[in-house]
Amino acid sequence: MKKYIVVFFALLMAPLTSTAADFKEGVEYNVVQDTADSKPTVTEFFSYVCPHCYSFQPLMNKLEQRNPELELNKVPVAFLGRELGPILQRAHGAAVLLKVDKELTPVIFDRIQRQKKMPKNIADIKAVFLDNGVVEKDFDGVINSFALNGMIAQYDKKTERFDVHGTPTIIVKDKYELDMGQIGSEERFYQTVEYLLSLD
Repeated sequence: MKKYIVVFFALLMAPLTSTAADFKEGVEYNVVQDTADSKPTVTEFFSYVCPHCYSFQPLMNKLEQRNPELELNKVPVAFLGRELGPILQRAHGAAVLLKVDKELTPVIFDRIQRQKKMPKNIADIKAVFLDNGVVEKDFDGVINSFALNGMIAQYDKKTERFDVHGTPTIIVKDKYELDMGQIGSEERFYQTVEYLLSLD
C-alpha cells in the first residue's frame, strides 16, 4: 500500500482540469482481459484497512453521480489485514446481502481509518451492524449463510482472475485496469473511466 501514498495524494490534490483528450494503452490504462463486459461496469478492489481506499471513496461516489447508468462493483480483498482480512471481507458481503452496504461502508471505513477502532472478530462486526440499525436475527441469518460463502468465493475468484496484489485497483468493463500513477488528477480519473466505458 505504501507505493500508493504519493500517487493518491497527487490525485486528490490536483486541479480538477484535464488538458489532454487522448487516452493511451500502457499509459492511463492496461488491457488485462481479452473481452470487455457489454455493460458499463467498474470494479473496485479494496480493503477497509487500506487508507488509500478510504481516501478514494469520494472519487468513486462522484463517479457514480456523474454516470447514473454505471454498475459499480466493490470487491473486498482478503489478503490485507492478516486474520482480519477475511472477517472484513465477510462483513462487506453481509452488508451487500442485507442491502445496507451503501450505509455501512462509510461507517466501517470511518471506524477503522479515522477513529482507529479496529474490529477484532465477527462479534465486533456484529456490534457495528446492530449499532447502525440492522436487526440481530437478520445479521445472524446471513453471516454464515450459503449465499455469503458463495459471494466470498466469487470475491476471491475475481481477485485471482485480475491478479490483484494492491488496493485500490480499478477495473473497467472487466477488461481495462487503470494505472493510477499515470492519471494525475481527479478530473482525469473520471475522464479516463468514462472513455474506457465507451470502448468495446
